[in-house]
Amino acid sequence: MGKKPLRVVIVGGGFFGTKRLTACLSLPKEFRIIALVDPDVRARERIAQIFHIPTAPDIASIKDTADLAIIATPNAFHASMSIEAMKCGMHILCEKPLAPTVQEAKQIVRAAKKYKKILKTGSNHRFFHTVQKAKELYERGAIGKLLFFKGSIGTNGARVANKWFWDPTIAGGGTFIDNGCHLLDIARMFMGDFTNCTASMTTNLWRNAHVEDVGAAIYQTKDKRQAIITSSWIQWAGYLHVELWGDKGYIIIESTTHDTVTVGAKEGIFTTFDYSNELKDSYHRELLYLADCIRKGNQPHPNANDGTAVIAMIEAAYRSSNKRIWVSIK
Repeated sequence: MGKKPLRVVIVGGGFFGTKRLTACLSLPKEFRIIALVDPDVRARERIAQIFHIPTAPDIASIKDTADLAIIATPNAFHASMSIEAMKCGMHILCEKPLAPTVQEAKQIVRAAKKYKKILKTGSNHRFFHTVQKAKELYERGAIGKLLFFKGSIGTNGARVANKWFWDPTIAGGGTFIDNGCHLLDIARMFMGDFTNCTASMTTNLWRNAHVEDVGAAIYQTKDKRQAIITSSWIQWAGYLHVELWGDKGYIIIESTTHDTVTVGAKEGIFTTFDYSNELKDSYHRELLYLADCIRKGNQPHPNANDGTAVIAMIEAAYRSSNKRIWVSIK
């Protein structure tokens, strides 16, 4: 494939599809948009008018024209669209969550193996400057062995109000599968696999939603290390807060008022790195990483198995909340 731009199809003309489209267009040396696919003619007309790119009603109509499909549809269509695109010869970047259920996620994984395609679960949060700095510090041994992970993530739920996000048959759940999956992916990146959990899901503000607007869960690893995760659609003042506590020190990622990473020792000495003035370019850097993986034939991270593991954690949390007990992650 060399250094020719990767030919890209965006599947889904909504909020996230537009984000992915905009990121690709800003990287013309790496990506060339072939078309945006959406069954809704009004969505296609809007995209064509704004971005002046070709559009198509379905993937089959542009078979064998692209190297990469970016799946940015509502969750319920991730599996079918990803599998169809792989059948049509395309590698896949599927927006988070990989699928609304483990069963569907495994279908995507099997298809990637069958068609020998690269499959990346969308997780632009791994490419936040703060998260990457925290990972660098941790891998350098700055806090020793990680013993405890604590994180909260959330948004103003008004952005999803009365949309498909409120429909469990389409979304698969509420804030925990919407926002929480990012934080679960980051927890796994630092701590590895989890074996069991207990959780509580509630609807406190958006009463007409058929899904939770607040979710909280405690996860345990095989060696009993814990991660406490909260996610909500009522987090007005900030988006992401993560604490990593090790046997030698700690790392705190904060994005309530600033984007900072603080690393400290048990003795009280600490250093703060401020990324507040850096470009918010996580989508761009994720795409560049994926392009490099495709050219080299490497499976990227988070890969299909990572995406499936996160869905298993979410399903376990929902089961636990319903039964009010600790459950195993299957």
